[in-house]
Amino acid sequence: MKKQILTVAVALAFTALAPAQSHAQQVTQAKIPFAFQVGNATLPSGEYQVRSALPNTKVVEQIRRTDWSASTLVNTNAVESKDNNAQPKLIFNCYSHECFLSEIWTGSGQGRKLVESSREKEVSRATAENELAVVTLPLTVTP
Repeated sequence: MKKQILTVAVALAFTALAPAQSHAQQVTQAKIPFAFQVGNATLPSGEYQVRSALPNTKVVEQIRRTDWSASTLVNTNAVESKDNNAQPKLIFNCYSHECFLSEIWTGSGQGRKLVESSREKEVSRATAENELAVVTLPLTVTP
C-alpha cells in the first residue's frame, strides 16, 4: 500500500513539474460500455482516455473518463506481441458480472499488463474456468 501511495505521489510530482511540451504524448481513447475495475477502483461505463501518467515512462498509466468524472492511476509492466500489426486495444477479464482491465495495447506490438488486483484474484479463484470471458475493445489515437 505504501509503495502504491509513493508511486502516485511521484507521478503527481513529475506531472506538476514537467514542462508543457513534455506532455506531447500518445493519448488513446475507448468507449467502454460496462462498469469495470482497475486496481482497487471501480469505474463506470463511458468514454475513457488512456495515457502515460509520467512523462518519458509508461510504468504508471492514467485511465480517465473524458468528462473528468472518474480517473485512476495504475501500475503496469511492459509486454510485447509478435504481431507488430495489432491494432490498439484494451483487454478485460470478465467473470460473471465483474470486469477487470487486464492489458493496454498501443499498437506496433507494444503493450502494458496491469498488475492483477486482490479482488480479481479472489473472483478468478471462485469462478470455474469456463466462466471467464476475455473482452477486447478498440482504442483510437486522439490528437
